[in-house]
Amino acid sequence: MSTLRQSRAPLAGSILTGLVGQAVLIVSGVLAARILGVQDRGYFALLVLFPSVLAQIGSLGLPLAATFELSRDRTRWAEVIRTLQRPMLVQFVSLALLHAGILAAVFWSDPHAVRISALVSLCAVPAILGQSYGTAILQGQQRFLAFNVLRALPATAYSAAVLAIFLVGGGDLEWVVIGWAIASVVSAAVTLVVAVRGIALRSARRATGSLHAMLRFGLRGLLGWTSPVETFRLDQAVVGLFLTPAALGLYVVGLAFANLPRFIAQSVGYIAYPRVAAHQGREAWRELWQFFWLAAGASALVVLGLELGVARLVPLFFGSEFDGAVALTRILLVGALFLSARRVLTDGAQGLGRPGLGTIAELSSWIFLLPALGIFTPLWHARGVALALAVSAALSFVVLLALLVRGRPGPEAAPAPALRVRGAE
Repeated sequence: MSTLRQSRAPLAGSILTGLVGQAVLIVSGVLAARILGVQDRGYFALLVLFPSVLAQIGSLGLPLAATFELSRDRTRWAEVIRTLQRPMLVQFVSLALLHAGILAAVFWSDPHAVRISALVSLCAVPAILGQSYGTAILQGQQRFLAFNVLRALPATAYSAAVLAIFLVGGGDLEWVVIGWAIASVVSAAVTLVVAVRGIALRSARRATGSLHAMLRFGLRGLLGWTSPVETFRLDQAVVGLFLTPAALGLYVVGLAFANLPRFIAQSVGYIAYPRVAAHQGREAWRELWQFFWLAAGASALVVLGLELGVARLVPLFFGSEFDGAVALTRILLVGALFLSARRVLTDGAQGLGRPGLGTIAELSSWIFLLPALGIFTPLWHARGVALALAVSAALSFVVLLALLVRGRPGPEAAPAPALRVRGAE
């Protein structure tokens, strides 16, 4: 039986989680927009953006490598997790300090409420990083039920907090940030506890050689896994830093709809990565393409439906104040289709033990994206940013597809090597 058939239940659960997560984000986005207004909604987007970027870059790709290693060798679960404890603690402390410096530099002269909100957000980097490690461990263990529930927990908890603020009334930026921070910290703590529960960590060794191998794997795949466009939201940073908070407020409303096809593809990729990694040779490649066509087809159907209905959906959910987001949403949806297709191919390449392919595709997109942002942003403002994103996404997808087709194995293909390296401290 093919992995795709065996994965029907995990796939259904993962896609359902993605859809529920998108619905939850739309609800929280609508409520936050109505509580904050356009300008404060832009400030909040920046406060969320900075720790997200720092946590993903500062992880050095170790969660990505942990998933690969855990998928391929069940006997080393305790060793892998024990090896990651020390670097994870170092990352928590160093990245939180760096985050504090960035917030001071960006928000020092802003209103008092914004500075207080920035101070509250300091706990976000350890929380996001902890959530990333916890879900990576669950994904590598192929504990998909716990993985799906817990990856949706931060957004669900945040939505509950925003709903409570909205119902009570009188909420502002500080209260929304407090609700988001509490939701992030609690979710990360629960996820880490569930991920390591039942694993005998005290008796496990720390393998220095294994850590070095995971670092190499993670760094090779870092940019493919944590794309600045998809994960770091480089486009949001450009809009927020070079245009206005109001423009960013409209932009993130457009992303609320454009995220849906990406969530579906990401949900498929979450299952594809460890499943492909657990196979070898041509069988692994066959499974990769099955997962890809499933994700690409589903994403295309969603994009088509949203393109036809977005003119009514934006004002219906967000109000007439956000009518300017309709054109942005249409452009962002096109980019989301290509980003979705690339996402699954990147996850599949990582499962093959070739994380560098996704990084090459990501870097190739920058050749167009960076100059295009410099040209299109002054000309067409936020729409220019969205257009630059859409074209660069298409280019990077074509590059990654070509690399995979060129590198497909022959009849006697050798399996991808595991990361295991002897040596302990």
